[in-house]
Amino acid sequence: MRSRRRLRLGLLLVLALPAVPATAVSQPAPSTAQTKAAARALADKAWEHFNAGRYEEALAAFREADAQVHAPPFLLFAARSCERLGRLLEARSLYQRVVDEPLAASAPQEFQQAQADARVELTALASRIPTLEIAIAGVAPGAVELTLDGERVVQTGPVERDPGEHTVTATVRGQRPVTKTIRLSEGGKERVTLDLAPPPAPAVATPATSREDAGMDVRGAALVGGGVATGAGVVAGVVFTLVANGKASDAKRQWRIVDAMEGEAVDCRYPAGFNQTQECGELRSLVDDQYLFSNLALWSFVGAGASAIGTLGYVWLAAAPSEPEHQVRLAPLVLPGGGGLVAGGAF
Repeated sequence: MRSRRRLRLGLLLVLALPAVPATAVSQPAPSTAQTKAAARALADKAWEHFNAGRYEEALAAFREADAQVHAPPFLLFAARSCERLGRLLEARSLYQRVVDEPLAASAPQEFQQAQADARVELTALASRIPTLEIAIAGVAPGAVELTLDGERVVQTGPVERDPGEHTVTATVRGQRPVTKTIRLSEGGKERVTLDLAPPPAPAVATPATSREDAGMDVRGAALVGGGVATGAGVVAGVVFTLVANGKASDAKRQWRIVDAMEGEAVDCRYPAGFNQTQECGELRSLVDDQYLFSNLALWSFVGAGASAIGTLGYVWLAAAPSEPEHQVRLAPLVLPGGGGLVAGGAF
């Protein structure tokens, strides 16, 4: 703070001198007393703004003062104002102007000190400037037009920008632009990738199946399914019938065996002895099997018949028109004062 105050007092002292050599301040012509007075007033105002934190106003006043009488301290404080405002690229440009300005050996000490300070602050500023690298995916880089904050850029490497939000837009002919916003922080190195692959081709819609075709498909499926169920029921009924007949034949042979036992009639409800019990048990088992397979055959035929009737009924109903036929009926109408016809029906 003390060095800045000495710099300000020394600068105002230089401006108050009757003349300043042109080589010392790199001016093409000596400044007049009037321009020096204006520059001194602007420098006072700029210094007040800077100390109060009004860096936008300080920047404008320092620039105006330098326009009246060029002096490296004006540009130094203009650069510092830009730095406080976050405009790091502009600050670097002003610092560089101060560093690159040739000063004569007889230049005021304040000018030389300003140049030395600018060199130090320029070096420190370099690491604070963020960079943004833009990568393109999906298309060749040469087919893309890139803009950063509305300014066209070339995709060759990281781009320096001030801290804050920035908008990247990539445009490929025939496609909608792709836009992305990214925030850069001081010293940050960000990378953003924009995917510009063409959108997938729209799926080809298959022709819709007409209602009539869909109905035919359903009727065909019902007819096939019903036919299979009916055939299975008939086959099962035939098989069960054959088995039941076989059981009946076996039961008759077993009955003859039981009836011939010991030359007398045998009542299997009350068998006498071990042999009668065994033979009667065999007879009962054969009779039960006959009844079982007979019932299975009966219900198989019943199921086959029901399936056939249901299938034919469904096919017949599905084939019938869904809308009633338009019919018109006419009836005579007789009234005391005349007559006529009354039309009715479905229209």
